[in-house]
Amino acid sequence: MAGLNISSAGVADLALGKEREARAAGADGLDILMSQRSGMDARDIMYLRAFTRERGLMIIVRCPKRSARAFHGTVPAKTFATKGKTNETGTVYGAGGHLMVSDYDMMSVWRATGTGWQKIHVSALTPGAARGPWSAEARDLVREMNSHLVTRLQHGCQDDFHSPNNPGVKMADHFLALKAGEPTYLPDPIHCENYYSAHGLFWPYGVGGKHCGTGPAGSA
Repeated sequence: MAGLNISSAGVADLALGKEREARAAGADGLDILMSQRSGMDARDIMYLRAFTRERGLMIIVRCPKRSARAFHGTVPAKTFATKGKTNETGTVYGAGGHLMVSDYDMMSVWRATGTGWQKIHVSALTPGAARGPWSAEARDLVREMNSHLVTRLQHGCQDDFHSPNNPGVKMADHFLALKAGEPTYLPDPIHCENYYSAHGLFWPYGVGGKHCGTGPAGSA
Protein backbone atom coordinates (compact mmCIF):
# COMPACT_ATOMS: atom_id res chain seq x y z
CA MET A 1 0.00 0.00 0.00
CA ALA A 2 1.10 3.54 -0.67
CA GLY A 3 2.09 5.94 2.05
CA LEU A 4 0.82 9.33 3.14
CA ASN A 5 -0.23 11.69 0.35
CA ILE A 6 1.11 15.13 1.26
CA SER A 7 2.77 17.94 -0.68
CA SER A 8 6.50 18.56 -0.56
CA ALA A 9 5.77 21.93 1.10
CA GLY A 10 3.76 20.15 3.77
CA VAL A 11 6.60 17.70 4.38
CA ALA A 12 9.05 20.60 4.67
CA ASP A 13 6.88 22.32 7.28
CA LEU A 14 6.66 19.13 9.32
CA ALA A 15 10.43 18.67 9.06
CA LEU A 16 11.01 22.17 10.43
CA GLY A 17 8.82 21.29 13.37
CA LYS A 18 10.96 18.21 14.01
CA GLU A 19 14.09 20.37 13.92
CA ARG A 20 12.60 22.62 16.60
CA GLU A 21 11.80 19.58 18.75
CA ALA A 22 15.34 18.29 18.27
CA ARG A 23 16.96 21.59 19.24
CA ALA A 24 14.76 21.74 22.34
CA ALA A 25 16.03 18.25 23.22
CA GLY A 26 19.66 19.38 22.91
CA ALA A 27 20.53 18.59 19.29
CA ASP A 28 23.16 20.89 17.78
CA GLY A 29 23.79 22.20 14.28
CA LEU A 30 25.71 19.09 13.22
CA ASP A 31 22.86 16.82 14.30
CA ILE A 32 20.41 18.96 12.29
CA LEU A 33 22.67 18.98 9.21
CA MET A 34 23.13 15.21 9.31
CA SER A 35 19.35 14.80 9.70
CA GLN A 36 18.72 16.96 6.65
CA ARG A 37 21.11 14.83 4.61
CA SER A 38 20.22 11.40 5.94
CA GLY A 39 16.49 11.53 6.72
CA MET A 40 17.15 10.26 10.26
CA ASP A 41 15.77 12.14 13.24
CA ALA A 42 18.25 14.68 14.64
CA ARG A 43 17.55 13.46 18.18
CA ASP A 44 18.53 9.94 17.15
CA ILE A 45 21.73 11.21 15.55
CA MET A 46 22.50 13.14 18.72
CA TYR A 47 21.97 10.00 20.79
CA LEU A 48 23.95 7.71 18.49
CA ARG A 49 26.86 10.13 18.42
CA ALA A 50 27.03 10.04 22.21
CA PHE A 51 26.45 6.27 22.36
CA THR A 52 29.19 5.41 19.87
CA ARG A 53 31.62 7.83 21.52
CA GLU A 54 31.04 6.44 25.00
CA ARG A 55 31.21 2.80 23.85
CA GLY A 56 34.02 3.09 21.31
CA LEU A 57 31.74 1.86 18.53
CA MET A 58 31.25 2.45 14.84
CA ILE A 59 27.76 1.96 13.41
CA ILE A 60 26.93 2.25 9.71
CA VAL A 61 23.27 2.82 8.86
CA ARG A 62 21.42 2.78 5.56
CA CYS A 63 19.17 5.80 5.80
CA PRO A 64 15.51 6.33 4.95
CA LYS A 65 14.31 8.83 2.37
CA ARG A 66 15.17 12.40 3.44
CA SER A 67 11.48 13.25 3.71
CA ALA A 68 11.08 10.60 6.44
CA ARG A 69 12.60 12.99 8.97
CA ALA A 70 9.29 14.83 9.01
CA PHE A 71 7.56 11.80 10.57
CA HIS A 72 9.96 10.26 13.09
CA GLY A 73 8.30 10.25 16.48
CA THR A 74 4.88 10.93 14.97
CA VAL A 75 4.33 7.48 13.49
CA PRO A 76 6.13 4.23 14.38
CA ALA A 77 8.93 2.65 12.38
CA LYS A 78 8.11 0.33 9.49
CA THR A 79 8.09 -3.18 10.89
CA PHE A 80 10.20 -6.06 9.62
CA ALA A 81 7.02 -7.89 8.56
CA THR A 82 5.85 -4.99 6.36
CA LYS A 83 7.02 -5.62 2.81
CA GLY A 84 5.36 -2.64 1.16
CA LYS A 85 7.62 0.10 -0.16
CA THR A 86 7.52 3.62 1.23
CA ASN A 87 6.45 6.42 -1.10
CA GLU A 88 8.15 9.77 -1.68
CA THR A 89 7.24 10.92 1.85
CA GLY A 90 9.12 7.99 3.40
CA THR A 91 5.91 6.50 4.77
CA VAL A 92 3.85 3.39 4.06
CA TYR A 93 0.54 1.95 5.20
CA GLY A 94 0.86 -1.54 6.66
CA ALA A 95 -1.63 -4.21 7.65
CA GLY A 96 -4.78 -2.74 9.15
CA GLY A 97 -4.06 0.62 7.56
CA HIS A 98 -1.46 1.63 10.13
CA LEU A 99 0.86 4.38 8.89
CA MET A 100 4.59 3.79 9.42
CA VAL A 101 7.78 5.69 8.63
CA SER A 102 10.78 4.11 6.95
CA ASP A 103 13.06 2.56 9.58
CA TYR A 104 16.84 2.71 9.92
CA ASP A 105 18.69 -0.27 8.44
CA MET A 106 21.91 -0.97 10.30
CA MET A 107 24.54 -2.31 7.93
CA SER A 108 27.19 -3.20 10.50
CA VAL A 109 28.45 -2.53 14.03
CA TRP A 110 32.14 -2.50 15.02
CA ARG A 111 34.06 -2.12 18.28
CA ALA A 112 37.37 -0.25 18.48
CA THR A 113 40.25 -2.53 19.50
CA GLY A 114 43.02 0.06 19.70
CA THR A 115 44.55 -1.19 16.47
CA GLY A 116 41.44 -1.42 14.31
CA TRP A 117 37.80 -2.48 14.37
CA GLN A 118 36.24 -5.79 15.40
CA LYS A 119 32.84 -6.78 14.06
CA ILE A 120 29.93 -7.29 16.43
CA HIS A 121 27.63 -9.78 14.70
CA VAL A 122 24.08 -8.40 14.97
CA SER A 123 21.87 -11.02 13.42
CA ALA A 124 20.62 -14.52 14.10
CA LEU A 125 23.45 -16.83 15.17
CA THR A 126 22.18 -19.46 12.72
CA PRO A 127 23.67 -18.49 9.33
CA GLY A 128 21.06 -17.40 6.82
CA ALA A 129 18.20 -17.33 9.33
CA ALA A 130 15.93 -14.30 9.12
CA ARG A 131 14.98 -14.78 12.77
CA GLY A 132 16.50 -16.51 15.76
CA PRO A 133 18.58 -15.91 18.90
CA TRP A 134 21.33 -13.28 18.81
CA SER A 135 24.46 -13.12 20.91
CA ALA A 136 23.98 -11.53 24.32
CA GLU A 137 26.23 -8.64 23.30
CA ALA A 138 24.23 -7.86 20.16
CA ARG A 139 20.91 -8.22 21.97
CA ASP A 140 21.92 -5.92 24.80
CA LEU A 141 23.36 -3.25 22.47
CA VAL A 142 20.21 -3.04 20.37
CA ARG A 143 17.95 -3.08 23.41
CA GLU A 144 19.87 -0.19 24.91
CA MET A 145 19.71 1.81 21.69
CA ASN A 146 15.99 1.15 21.30
CA SER A 147 15.34 2.39 24.82
CA HIS A 148 16.49 5.86 23.65
CA LEU A 149 15.81 6.10 19.91
CA VAL A 150 12.81 8.01 18.59
CA THR A 151 12.59 5.58 15.65
CA ARG A 152 13.50 2.14 16.98
CA LEU A 153 15.59 -0.43 15.14
CA GLN A 154 13.46 -3.23 13.71
CA HIS A 155 16.05 -5.88 12.84
CA GLY A 156 19.72 -6.79 12.85
CA CYS A 157 22.55 -5.77 10.55
CA GLN A 158 22.17 -6.40 6.84
CA ASP A 159 25.88 -7.23 6.36
CA ASP A 160 25.49 -10.12 8.82
CA PHE A 161 22.48 -11.68 7.05
CA HIS A 162 24.26 -14.30 4.95
CA SER A 163 21.35 -15.40 2.81
CA PRO A 164 20.23 -15.36 -0.84
CA ASN A 165 17.38 -13.21 0.47
CA ASN A 166 19.77 -10.43 1.48
CA PRO A 167 18.52 -7.36 -0.45
CA GLY A 168 22.04 -6.10 -1.19
CA VAL A 169 22.66 -2.45 -1.97
CA LYS A 170 21.37 -0.17 -4.74
CA MET A 171 22.80 3.04 -6.15
CA ALA A 172 19.86 4.98 -4.71
CA ASP A 173 20.85 3.92 -1.17
CA HIS A 174 22.53 6.42 1.13
CA PHE A 175 24.22 5.89 4.47
CA LEU A 176 25.38 7.49 7.72
CA ALA A 177 28.46 6.25 9.55
CA LEU A 178 28.84 7.10 13.23
CA LYS A 179 32.40 6.48 14.39
CA ALA A 180 32.98 7.10 18.10
CA GLY A 181 30.80 10.21 17.96
CA GLU A 182 31.88 11.40 14.51
CA PRO A 183 29.16 11.30 11.83
CA THR A 184 29.98 10.94 8.13
CA TYR A 185 27.28 11.12 5.46
CA LEU A 186 27.83 8.68 2.59
CA PRO A 187 25.57 9.54 -0.38
CA ASP A 188 25.76 6.20 -2.22
CA PRO A 189 27.20 2.66 -2.00
CA ILE A 190 30.44 3.73 -3.67
CA HIS A 191 31.16 6.20 -0.87
CA CYS A 192 30.10 3.60 1.69
CA GLU A 193 32.42 0.97 0.22
CA ASN A 194 35.27 3.49 0.24
CA TYR A 195 34.54 4.25 3.91
CA TYR A 196 34.72 0.55 4.72
CA SER A 197 38.03 0.26 2.86
CA ALA A 198 39.50 3.31 4.62
CA HIS A 199 38.77 1.69 7.99
CA GLY A 200 39.92 -1.82 7.09
CA LEU A 201 36.39 -3.28 7.05
CA PHE A 202 35.16 -6.04 4.76
CA TRP A 203 32.56 -4.83 2.22
CA PRO A 204 30.30 -7.82 1.58
CA TYR A 205 28.69 -6.61 -1.67
CA GLY A 206 29.88 -7.49 -5.12
CA VAL A 207 28.80 -6.89 -8.69
CA GLY A 208 25.41 -5.21 -8.89
CA GLY A 209 25.33 -4.72 -5.12
CA LYS A 210 24.66 -8.41 -4.42
CA HIS A 211 25.66 -9.72 -1.00
CA CYS A 212 28.60 -12.10 -1.41
CA GLY A 213 28.88 -13.71 2.02
CA THR A 214 31.63 -13.76 4.59
CA GLY A 215 35.04 -12.21 4.24
CA PRO A 216 38.38 -12.86 5.94
CA ALA A 217 38.23 -14.52 9.36
CA GLY A 218 36.84 -12.16 11.97
CA SER A 219 35.71 -9.56 9.44
CA ALA A 220 32.16 -10.64 8.75
